[in-house]
Amino acid sequence: MKIRHLYRLNRLLLPCAAIVLGVLAGYFVGKESILDAVKSRIGDYANRIGERNEEVGSEITRILAAADAAHTAPCSDQDIALLRRLTFSARFLKDVGRLGSNRLLCSATLGKLAAPPTLLKPDMDVLSGFRIYLGYPLQSPVGVHAVVVATKTADVVLSPDLYYEFSQEPIRFAIGVPSIAGSALAPNPSSPGPSASAITAQDPPLFGSGASTAIPPAVFGAKLPLEIGDAIYAGRCSALYGVCAATSIHSAEIWKNNEGLFLGYIGTGGAAGILCATALLMAGRRRGSPAKQLRRAIGTGKLGVTYQPIIELGTHRIVGAEALARWVDEDGDRIRPERILALAESEGFASEVTRLVLSRAVAEIAPLLETNPAFRLSINLAPSDIADAGLISFLDEELDRERIAPASITFELSERATANREVAVASIRTLREKGYAIFIDDFGSGYSNLAYLTELHVDGIKISRAFTGTVGTESVTASIVPQILAVAKALNLSVVVQGIEREDQARYFASDDPSILGQGWFFGLPIQFKELAQKCAETPS
Repeated sequence: MKIRHLYRLNRLLLPCAAIVLGVLAGYFVGKESILDAVKSRIGDYANRIGERNEEVGSEITRILAAADAAHTAPCSDQDIALLRRLTFSARFLKDVGRLGSNRLLCSATLGKLAAPPTLLKPDMDVLSGFRIYLGYPLQSPVGVHAVVVATKTADVVLSPDLYYEFSQEPIRFAIGVPSIAGSALAPNPSSPGPSASAITAQDPPLFGSGASTAIPPAVFGAKLPLEIGDAIYAGRCSALYGVCAATSIHSAEIWKNNEGLFLGYIGTGGAAGILCATALLMAGRRRGSPAKQLRRAIGTGKLGVTYQPIIELGTHRIVGAEALARWVDEDGDRIRPERILALAESEGFASEVTRLVLSRAVAEIAPLLETNPAFRLSINLAPSDIADAGLISFLDEELDRERIAPASITFELSERATANREVAVASIRTLREKGYAIFIDDFGSGYSNLAYLTELHVDGIKISRAFTGTVGTESVTASIVPQILAVAKALNLSVVVQGIEREDQARYFASDDPSILGQGWFFGLPIQFKELAQKCAETPS
């Protein structure tokens, strides 16, 4: 009776626990996802403003250099024409002026001044001798203030709308030149938008938006956005021009603007918990045999494909890859590729696995072959595939659809697949006549002897990992390796060494022949195609 009550109690607790866990998962996942999205956004925002800083700095440097290099008389007609051409060519500047004796003599917009005004004291001397004036009162229009950057003989007036399109409330930004002590950047609290800011006690900004806030010094040394206090910050500084950009958002604004999304995450987590609890309560039947699970995986698209790179040992170039079936069964166990093929072979549906792997691999590898025609894709064939009369036509259809030449495909036959010598010889001849390469997989581990290679007329062998593991040891088997390599050379067969797990093994075979190929954990585990393509792009050809 007590056991029955415990069982009923467990049945009640299970869905409740699943729902609670679902809600908690939704809460934490939602929180982290929203924070990650916000960090990414303000990081991108800082990058965009940093890029604009580089553009503005480059233009200021170019314009002032051109003005300083002028050989015309100051404020002559030719000089004013030059200033106007420079102003007209600028994207971010409103005016270019000519200075002399610390006075503004003329400019592109004002022309020659009858009474040149004396310049005020600069707010900072930075940027390789440049002087910066914040909120400088312009001669025209009267009452307008702007940021001015000057040398001894020229100045430029920055447009107050430089960063207007960057306004992205509630994210705030500030642009300025941090002090050596790195105290703070503070945007102008009275500014209605991204326009010039007032001078502050510490690190006055050139431009900014939003409410006043101090930017912690650590922000400018970090590559990624930081959570500090009740806000998230991102900073970018120009190595060329000494100008920094900082973006920030307060936590209250984050959750205020994402309240609905956050609740959605929590609700989704709770719903997932309910579904999970329901599924667990209904899961009374047995999962079935491994073969049935594999059939279901094929039918539901859960049988995937990974690729183990094949390396030229002398150069460490990736010259090909072996396509391998990838499957995690319903118990969560990762099943090895050879076990998958053996399981399907024992139940009579190995051809389904072979065709699925072949179709998926050919479709994925096609773009890579366009940029690297010498790349070879290796695919395993089961013993039943050798006698499959429909395999050739299936191959032709798949390769024609992707416009792949048969020379780009290598088929690997296990020694057991060649046990029926008559069938194997005929099938190998047909495949080779079509242009496919044929390799004997795990050579030396089964039926093979060195003499039968001549009869099969294959293109190469893949030395079994059992031999590779003996390299560098005093094992009797290790003495066979040089003999295998010698016979392969005599028969002009290509060689792929399997199971390379140490550098000394790779060096051993490369020293015999640098063109020998190899694969194994030393060069990398089986990977998804996207990662394979990236590795191929990074590997020198």
